[in-house]
Amino acid sequence: MSSTTAFELRSTTLTRALPQGVSIERGREPILKFQPALSELGSRVGQPGAMDDQKFFLSWLENRGKTPWLVTSAEKGGRLNGAVLMYEHRFAGYGLRILAAFDETGRRALVSPDVDSTDFAIETCHKLLRSGAQCILMTFRHDEPQLDPRRIAALGSTGMKLRWASREKELAGYLPLLGTLDETLAPMGMKTRKHMRYYMRKAANDLGAEFVATPMITLDEFLELNRSSAYFATEEVARWRYNSFSTIKDPVLYGLRDRDGRWLSVIGGLHAGDYMELYWQMNREELKQYSIGTAMRAFMIDHEISRGTKRLYIEGGTSHTMSNAFVYERCTDLVIMRDHAASRAIPLMVKKFVPKENPLYEFLEHPELEWRSIGGRKG
Repeated sequence: MSSTTAFELRSTTLTRALPQGVSIERGREPILKFQPALSELGSRVGQPGAMDDQKFFLSWLENRGKTPWLVTSAEKGGRLNGAVLMYEHRFAGYGLRILAAFDETGRRALVSPDVDSTDFAIETCHKLLRSGAQCILMTFRHDEPQLDPRRIAALGSTGMKLRWASREKELAGYLPLLGTLDETLAPMGMKTRKHMRYYMRKAANDLGAEFVATPMITLDEFLELNRSSAYFATEEVARWRYNSFSTIKDPVLYGLRDRDGRWLSVIGGLHAGDYMELYWQMNREELKQYSIGTAMRAFMIDHEISRGTKRLYIEGGTSHTMSNAFVYERCTDLVIMRDHAASRAIPLMVKKFVPKENPLYEFLEHPELEWRSIGGRKG
């Protein structure tokens, strides 16, 4: 559920001091050198896990062919106090200076410093524009009910003519995991609760299903299950999923197998602090009458509760009725674009060359966007 809000732009300045020592690193290897400092930063500012596992996220197939940019703010002693990870689109080997944070929820894209996240997001945009960016999609969270346009006016100090648009989004964020499975399922509808318990028992009784928290699944078994799944991935994606788990600090790879040792379902994700993030799930298709996917999620939730996990996030959301019990979270999408003849072609380029699933494509396609201008002397 999302809405777009148009703001009346007023000329003003920021009222808070922005972070000093803002710098940019480009490329996978230079960014990976920051991993210890990024992990420490996330823990220190109350976003544990937000900047962990960069080797995993930088390897995502959706990000191949893009150049990662890491914007950091550091104190005089060198300690980080803020970071933003973004990706530059490329075409025919050339960087387009079109940057987007591939994190539609805003939980991982921006780790806020001591000043609030809006100030840091705008300072980051300022630095990126000064470094040649033509278009920036920033996704972040903040405390205000909506983004204050007076903050955006601060970008007028770049001297550039800019266009900007924003929208507020409300997303089904996470499932709170309570003390027991029954307590966790209680906020769900009666039918959902009944189905989750029923299919857990049915899988266990009829198939001898066993939940395995650390499955020793071979690559061949993994690929076979993928091919047998209702929503199978390409073999390239499946191989990446299997191999990528060696790069994660605290990986989640759970399995459900029958009494003969055949894998019925496998789930992949990671733990970040006391959260679990689920990224994909494979279920054997020929067992539709057992609703293996529902049974597996019930087993998984029960296991996560026992290990002390407090929140379950599902990447990309879920169509399962369990989502009715999710806590909704808010974030803001902000696009800043240089306003000159060449940049006017950016929306057309994005729509022609970028997949529809891309967050920038999806933003530009929103029917209610209203663009505002910030005047300047140069593009």
